[in-house]
Amino acid sequence: MASALGRRFARQVGMSAPASAEVAVVVSELATNLVRHAGAGGTVELWREAEWLFIRSRDRGPGMADPERLFLGRGEGRPGPLPGESLGEGGAAVMRLTDGVHVSNREGGGLEVVARKRVVIENRRRW
Repeated sequence: MASALGRRFARQVGMSAPASAEVAVVVSELATNLVRHAGAGGTVELWREAEWLFIRSRDRGPGMADPERLFLGRGEGRPGPLPGESLGEGGAAVMRLTDGVHVSNREGGGLEVVARKRVVIENRRRW
């Protein structure tokens, strides 16, 4: 559901189908992290400012001792997932599919991730 809404919003602001699919993946990864890791819930928001589409995830979970680890993925000697665990690549995917990401612990608890992607308006042919 979250990914479909992200894709629709990206298309509504004029992004191409491939760019909208990337936004859908980012929204899906951030929403999945909320469900898996933030027991107290959270939100994912999208908005546009000038030539940027912003995607923000905020949760009320415990936060992270080192928030930048969100972007590491499974490389760097980390073992593969155990049965039932996620692949651990969501943060790395968010980093690859956007033009910039900032992650920080929120005052009072929780994590905030803000990603931005440049809006390149699709030139649609008119018949």
